[in-house]
Amino acid sequence: MIISRQNPRVKLLRSLRLRKVREQEGRFLVEGIRIVEEALACAAPVETIVYAPDLLVSERARALVEQADPDRSMALSAEAFRSLSDREDPQGIAAVVRIEDRPLSTLPLSAEMLVIVAYQLSDPGNLGAIIRTADAAGATGVIAVTPSVDLHDPQTVRATMGSLFALPVLYPVEAADLERWLGQVRAAGVPLCVVASSAHARQDYYEVDYRGPVVLLVGNERYGLPPEVRDRADLLVRLPMAGRATSLNVSAAAAAMVYEVIRQRRRS
Repeated sequence: MIISRQNPRVKLLRSLRLRKVREQEGRFLVEGIRIVEEALACAAPVETIVYAPDLLVSERARALVEQADPDRSMALSAEAFRSLSDREDPQGIAAVVRIEDRPLSTLPLSAEMLVIVAYQLSDPGNLGAIIRTADAAGATGVIAVTPSVDLHDPQTVRATMGSLFALPVLYPVEAADLERWLGQVRAAGVPLCVVASSAHARQDYYEVDYRGPVVLLVGNERYGLPPEVRDRADLLVRLPMAGRATSLNVSAAAAAMVYEVIRQRRRS
């Protein structure tokens, strides 16, 4: 067991909180029973299980440790584990996961594809919530367009509740690469409809037919989608506001649109 929080291996784990270190190392740290469970269940590239025996108060957590390869496990003292945790009450288990490079070409094409594009978001909770919604709705995948909050930021990962590992999440994606991919999908014969959420739209989001292959675009929390992106969308839709609020949180707006897609497809 590693006891000291100054141990070099513990220091490296702690440094994975920093974006530049994650990018240099090509790995990130996930913490908590559910997220570690999901990473293992979805065959994510988990490199190391990190745990503190004195903090394992759950049978689920103990089972994860028992099932782990001893050669890929690292036991820490409670003090050392708390030094790398950003939780007030850590559950005593974490995992180091390798960052995978997923090109846009890996997204499966189908007549019922549903892809959510998170365009230049700045809040980790919003990106994480959109990924969780996409997973719950059975979406094809999520694309995060740069500049973007870091997909592997601890807050983003926590907000996904493990859904990060359940479906393709493509990050980072340049705007030009997204445009190229959309053209390639259409050239492949997929009758894609690109629908953009915008306060400038005249059509309500539930007035659109989503039963074919759809790409939903949602924009930055403050600025929305750039004008050139709105102009290239096939349809612009808005979420009607009946009260004093003039907009919804971007993750809430995405959820409303995604579940309208699901509602229409189930009825048909």
